[in-house]
Amino acid sequence: MRRLQTIVLAFFSAMLFTGCSARPQMTDPLSVAPNDFSLDVTVVTTEPHTLAHMKSSRYVVFPNGALHHGDEKGWGPNTLPGRTRTLSREHIATIWNRLDQMGMSTPERADKTVNFQILPRPKNGSVYMIAVNSNGEYWNYVRYIEEGQTADPAFKSLIRMLASYAWATDHPEVEGYEEPTRYDLGGNPYERYIEVQAQ
Repeated sequence: MRRLQTIVLAFFSAMLFTGCSARPQMTDPLSVAPNDFSLDVTVVTTEPHTLAHMKSSRYVVFPNGALHHGDEKGWGPNTLPGRTRTLSREHIATIWNRLDQMGMSTPERADKTVNFQILPRPKNGSVYMIAVNSNGEYWNYVRYIEEGQTADPAFKSLIRMLASYAWATDHPEVEGYEEPTRYDLGGNPYERYIEVQAQ
């Protein structure tokens, strides 16, 4: 009996120690991107443009997949446009993979952290501002592009992809719409009363 008590006590001690020392990680096993991944992209230009990657615009992707977009005059890093749509996990994974391919999914190659709101506006050309939040860290990239200078291919690719997700592409004959969110809440809760009245 004493031996059984010793074994049980040792078992519960081990369980208590393990439970206190190990914190379970909350991760989505079907997601490629970290659960706290968010992206903030701002393009400010001095001249109006029709190309999606050259137009003054804001794209904000939240961890829950909400994509906010605005390209009206006056949008800047201190504004949050309205929600355009909710991206799927596949969309978020595609964005994350694109950042990874460009070497932007970690802070190793990032620029010095700056406050986008106090960056000087370009006198000519454009400025691209990209901020990434992931795994509890923040890092950013800033690129000034002179008028007539070619846009950074990595930034161009990312922004054009976000524009297509926000239905703000410069390709003609592309219709954008938000599919309705449908919820399956089960059967009609009043059905049994309807059946009683019918009898």
